[in-house]
Amino acid sequence: MNKQRNKIKIHVLPDTLANKIAAGEVVERPYSVVKELVENAIDAGANRISIIIEQGGKKLIQVIDNGYGMNGEEIPLAFARHATSKIKSIQDLDQIDTLGFRGEALPSIASVAQVEIKSRPKNEHLGTVYTLNGGKDGRLKKLAANVGTSISVKNLFFNTPARRRFLKSDASEYQKIMDVLKRFFLAYPHIHFEFYVKDRQVFNLKATDLGQRVQSVLGQTIFKGLLPVNHSLGGIELSGFISRPDVIRKSRGHQFLFLNGRPIQDKSLSHAIFQGYANLIAPGEYPVYCLFLEMEPNLVDVNVHPTKMEVRFTNERSLYYFFINSVHKTLSQEGVIPEFHLGPSGGAVEKTTTEASNQPREIINELRHRHSSMARYAGAQLSLTYFSPDEESKKEKTSPEPMQEVPPTLSNPAVDLSQDHYARVDVQFWQIHNRYILSEIKSGIVVIDQHVAHERILFERISKQLQKGQQVYSQKLLFPQKITLAYDDFMIFKQIYEVLNQIGFSIKVFSGNTIVIEAMPADVKVGRESQILLDIIDYYRNEPLKDFNHLEKVAAAYACKNAIKSGEKLSQAEMQTLIDQLFACESPFFCPHGRPIIITIDLEELDRKFKRIP
Repeated sequence: MNKQRNKIKIHVLPDTLANKIAAGEVVERPYSVVKELVENAIDAGANRISIIIEQGGKKLIQVIDNGYGMNGEEIPLAFARHATSKIKSIQDLDQIDTLGFRGEALPSIASVAQVEIKSRPKNEHLGTVYTLNGGKDGRLKKLAANVGTSISVKNLFFNTPARRRFLKSDASEYQKIMDVLKRFFLAYPHIHFEFYVKDRQVFNLKATDLGQRVQSVLGQTIFKGLLPVNHSLGGIELSGFISRPDVIRKSRGHQFLFLNGRPIQDKSLSHAIFQGYANLIAPGEYPVYCLFLEMEPNLVDVNVHPTKMEVRFTNERSLYYFFINSVHKTLSQEGVIPEFHLGPSGGAVEKTTTEASNQPREIINELRHRHSSMARYAGAQLSLTYFSPDEESKKEKTSPEPMQEVPPTLSNPAVDLSQDHYARVDVQFWQIHNRYILSEIKSGIVVIDQHVAHERILFERISKQLQKGQQVYSQKLLFPQKITLAYDDFMIFKQIYEVLNQIGFSIKVFSGNTIVIEAMPADVKVGRESQILLDIIDYYRNEPLKDFNHLEKVAAAYACKNAIKSGEKLSQAEMQTLIDQLFACESPFFCPHGRPIIITIDLEELDRKFKRIP
């Protein structure tokens, strides 16, 4: 063995062999060829690009563009290794603003396929055709041609049968090509793209703006659930769209990220986007997004991987938090209210028109300011948390409801909350099945889920106090309660013991698995002290909120278990207070689990159901 190794001499690989080795990195499957050729067309300044494939790209991949074109001298040079028009010196590597630059794609592709390229620059009358067979036998001739370049790649891997056998079915290869093309379609809405599978046209996307292109590629249903993003920080711009938390997928197939027009994949930034949803979506669910990051080229290294999909940022940590904050701010805006539409059978369906009469900002402003005379009561605590079951049942039998049950604000202890007062300011809320709150708005009806609304209020209030290091107000029990926990419950209790005391509990371990509750948060109903603790323990153990930190998860558990329940009756004053407090929240549209709090029903939709309009 050693004798054999001693006879091996170092030598330079022939170009054909070196190109085939390089092809193993650059040309993985047909989609890799499509990617490289479309990138070249874009770099050539084309504003119209046609892509044609046959048999999943195994038989034919053709890309036609109307870019700058090449003359007879440039074409053979383009198929030489490391020949490129994109960079000239090492300094250019710090300022790359093109999609391709290595000069490896064309020679690598040509080494494993039969290639024909036709090209003509604008300043010449004739074009040039150049053919290669496995990277060899290059033939060059002049002929009539359109301005731009057409390149055909036939019989991919015809001379490397082992690699050809590893190709997938035509349908699988087609899907991978579609995944690549969608990124280009979205990244360059100003380019007219045509895509053909053999003779069938699949896409004909004319030049347009980003919104229309996103709608054309992802579909109207998804587009209706997207929110615009537009944030900047220190010369870095982030724009595009992200989905509402109720518009999610079970895979990452609808996530698109672009850097200076280049499609990229970055695990850190993808995680930051997920974190920006602040647990409004569950593990295993993925938001839809199409985001464009613009920054100076010298702040990023794109020369990391042959496919150029991976990049390295000089300020990755700052970008990570910039993405989190941008997503969080977008989701805190009024545009996240879902719309509800009734289909022919009464089921919820997507609206088929692109116009929506319910403008979320107008809806929120109307609910906030329509009854402005009630604004001074916004600080009132919800009286419902103090009701005992007996008092609640008595209240339901009386009419009108006794408004004095709503506790006055500290700043105005003598306010008049009588029913007559509400009638004078024309405040109108309706409670449906003691579960949903309805209110009239100019464009129709707004519906609020009372439980998740109160859950959001409690969660944000506790979270803010914990973040500021403030002690949540609590009330001492007249008679401390002693509870003996099951062993598994006691183990959970030990995990959350310190946080429980931070959010208003005062609990001490008595002995063994026995604990003593001495104080509770001020808004816990009398008589529910032990039950609320057990509910929090169960919630903390069972809910799949893995991305919450320790404090947030306990806060979410408390908010869920102490919030108004579905089926509890509310007075007009309580509904008003609930809505006032809800719209004082940073994220008033979804509960900590991602369930929507507010939906709208369009008046036009109601008119259509009652046959007032066709």
